[in-house]
This record gives sequence, structure tokens and C-alpha cells, in this order.
Amino acid sequence: MKVIKEFTDIWEKVQAGTPLTREDGYRLIKSNNLPELGYMADFVRRKKHGSKTYFTHSINVNYTNLCVLTCKFCAFSRTKKDPDHYTWTVEEIVTKVRNAAKKGVWEVHIVGGLHPDKRMDYYEDMMRGIKEACPGVLIQGFTAVELDLFARQNKIPVREVLTRLKAAGLGGVPGGGAEIFAEKPRKEICGTKITGKQWLEVHQIAHEVGFRTNATMLYGHIESPEDRVDHMMDLRDLQEKTGGFLAFVPLAYLPENNELQCPRTTGITDLQVLTVSRLLLHNFDHIRQLWNYVDEKLIQAALFFGVDDLGGTNFDETIAREAGCHEAGFTHGELMDLIKRTGHEPVESNSIYSKLRKDELVAA
Repeated sequence: MKVIKEFTDIWEKVQAGTPLTREDGYRLIKSNNLPELGYMADFVRRKKHGSKTYFTHSINVNYTNLCVLTCKFCAFSRTKKDPDHYTWTVEEIVTKVRNAAKKGVWEVHIVGGLHPDKRMDYYEDMMRGIKEACPGVLIQGFTAVELDLFARQNKIPVREVLTRLKAAGLGGVPGGGAEIFAEKPRKEICGTKITGKQWLEVHQIAHEVGFRTNATMLYGHIESPEDRVDHMMDLRDLQEKTGGFLAFVPLAYLPENNELQCPRTTGITDLQVLTVSRLLLHNFDHIRQLWNYVDEKLIQAALFFGVDDLGGTNFDETIAREAGCHEAGFTHGELMDLIKRTGHEPVESNSIYSKLRKDELVAA
């Protein structure tokens, strides 16, 4: 029986390892033919990784909810006038990470609002404090939007910000803040944020400094299917230049407690985005699906639609929760069991896929 009937021309390219075109992406992203999309994406996934499925044992440190921006999709940010605003001290952050590391957590993911007052010494002290207390823990922190703010607040280049943070202990840069690169929807949902072009420039500098980074895309709001493909192609183009991206992380829009108020994505849309990203982003090693943006059943299905990485256990994550994440999360054992029940092989890793230093997690 012939498996691929609608996309025979694209299937030939996929089998040959020929990069797909933008027009191929437009055709795929608007198709509801999930069996064929999934078959092709799973072919690429298995060619790259076999049955291996990566995950991290991580804690999220959302160090402040104060933010100078006003993004319509955000349910997390606060101003100083809000009674529930907070900013953790370096000591509080180090204590949180150290307690997590004692329980076996090997990565800390640091993302916060854009604090109006903090300067470089706060962020450098944060890095040094964590590495002194937990030398074996990988610190992945600060989106391109945060890094751009640090540069402007301290009147130094982004390259210097990254170099100083790297010297202090930063190990990787997450992909947050990309949202959608298309100018019209980006201006509508987060017009006060750096542009898509600026986001790409920050990541190019990060790659040049020696960081491996990830990339995200927020989808399911007011963007078009074509906008999603264009976003992926911009990432693919930069990857051709630098080779610095590791994983692409699509983020489904969450509708609660924010101004945008679009409906939740459907499972069809989620699987369209996952499969097309795996097929278009031939030069990205990994496609990552975070559990806190979709439900458990879709996570399991995603492993057959191009995904090879389920992100982390993400203890203490608050940004997605405030926007309507209804999943309670997974322990290390539960995430391993979820992967095994799909017939895949769980592989412990971190966000830069480097060797874990479990014997050095906490300083003596």
C-alpha cells in the first residue's frame, strides 16, 4: 500500500534529505492530512534519533514578575502598582536551586520579566552564586528580550552582556521572546518588545560568543499559517549561517488571564506545527514539545509527529501556569514512564545536550 498519496513530491525530497522550500511549507501547514504529515515527520525524527526521546530534570526560576513591557498575550507580568509583584534576591534564588539540586535536578531555567531597576551585578551575582553552590547544574537563562534590556540599561553591547554572563556561569540561552516574527501580528500582540530581526541578531551574537541556543515560536493567536512557515524559515536561514541552534520549541498560545483572548489551539493545529517544523527545519537537531503548553495525550502523540524532546520537569514554572496551563507537571519518574509507555527510549539530558555532571550537582 502506498503510504504517501497527497505529498509524493515532498516525500521524495524528505527521503533524499533535500531541504523543503517555503512553498512546500505553505502547502503542508494548511493541510489536515495528519497521517501523511506525521508519517513524513516521524521518518525524519527516527532518521535523526531513532526511538530516543530526551528530557531534562529541571527547575524554573522566574526571578521577577515586574516587567516594563505590555504584551497582550502575557498573564505573568506586573508593575510596581500591583500588590502581587515580586523580585527574588540572589540568596533566595541560590537557595531554591540548591534545594532542587539536592533532589537530583541538574538544570535551572532562568526567565523573568524585564525588571526596570536591576543592573548587571544582580545577574552576574546570580550566576556565580548558583555555580558556587551547585557546580554540576547547567544554567540556561535569559531570553533575547532580557539580554537586549540588560545591554540598554547598562549602556554596553549585547556581546559584552553575554560574555560577562558566560564568565559568571551561564551555560546556555533559551529561545523565549521570539513569539512570531511577522511584523503585523507581532506589533499587535507585543508591539513594545524587540523586533523579530533584533531577536535573531541577539541569537547570532550568542552563537558567535560560543553559546548554543534554542528558538521558540508562539502560535495559535492572530498569526496566519504562512506567518508560522516564514518564522521557521528565518530561523533556518540563521542556522545556515551559525549552526548555533539546538532545538526548536513551538509554544501554543494559552488564553487565560490575558488581553488577547483567542481560543485555545486545536490538536490538529498543534500537530500541524510540530510536523511542519520537523520537515522544514532540516538543520535543527531537535524539536521540543513542552508539556505545560499541551495536554498529556497530545504529548504522547507528539512523539510520533516529529518530536524527540519533551523538555523538563520544570518545577516552579509560573509563566505558563498563569496563562492557563492545566497540567500538574511530571516528576522525573513520571516523565520517564510516559516516554516508555509510547515505546520510546527516555534519555536524560539538558538543554544543550551536554554530559550531565550528577556527581557534582551540589558543592560539598
